[in-house]
Amino acid sequence: MSIPPIAKATLQTAVINAGSNVLAQCIKAYRNETPFILDPGAVTQFTTCALIVSPLGYLWLENLEAWFPGKSEAKAKPRDKTCAKPAEKDGEASFKVRNTIAKIIIDQVVGGAWNTVLFITVMGMLRGLDMQDIQSQILQDFWPIMIAGFKLWPFVSILNFTVVPPSQRLLVGSLFGVIWGIYLSLVSG
Repeated sequence: MSIPPIAKATLQTAVINAGSNVLAQCIKAYRNETPFILDPGAVTQFTTCALIVSPLGYLWLENLEAWFPGKSEAKAKPRDKTCAKPAEKDGEASFKVRNTIAKIIIDQVVGGAWNTVLFITVMGMLRGLDMQDIQSQILQDFWPIMIAGFKLWPFVSILNFTVVPPSQRLLVGSLFGVIWGIYLSLVSG
């Protein structure tokens, strides 16, 4: 029995978030010149956050690709009128520049904004904050996280939507997610 792609992506992201948080804790200890002592609560919070948020991110990217396909279907070559050969598949789907640009912009602006708010909200709830404190946290952290994200994620989106085949996009995003997870762990305390 194979694991559904959404479950596989969610589990990968949860493991990556846990590892990113551990790395961030190591970096903090090194910076503070203190011995490393693992905070299992922080690892659990980041892992739980990934288990909650990742399925929504998976569906977001899947729908974004459906709404703005990056490539057109491969078309059959026309019959050669000089011989009676059957039509062959061209094998190359044409690249849709407008759709790709639209995907990148929508993913960065809309997807980045809701993902940032969702992350801050879920982490606040996991830490036992009330909604007023979570709202204050959103107002305080939204723009710094978004601006930091604009330094990494547009590059990842361009890479993913232009070079990486759809079946490998989650892996590429997860690899860059290690860097992002460390950053989020460091800024979220």
